[in-house]
Amino acid sequence: MQILQARQFSGGPRSRATHWKQTVLYLEDVLTICEGETIIGSMTVAPNKKNPRDVDIMVKYSLSGRRCVVSRVQFYKMR
Repeated sequence: MQILQARQFSGGPRSRATHWKQTVLYLEDVLTICEGETIIGSMTVAPNKKNPRDVDIMVKYSLSGRRCVVSRVQFYKMR
């Protein structure tokens, strides 16, 4: 069993500055969602293998609705 050391930091406006930034992850699809429908998804965030200060992000989402049916995996890199 491998136990990873927990790390915490705050990105709040009154906290000490870090190199971490906020971002927006745009989806490739325009999703039309009707009342009562649900988007199912997950997001995985991990340090980049070549540069641990970079972050690799994977977003999976799916929707099977009345007006929109989609299932996609998207990859992002935050530097």
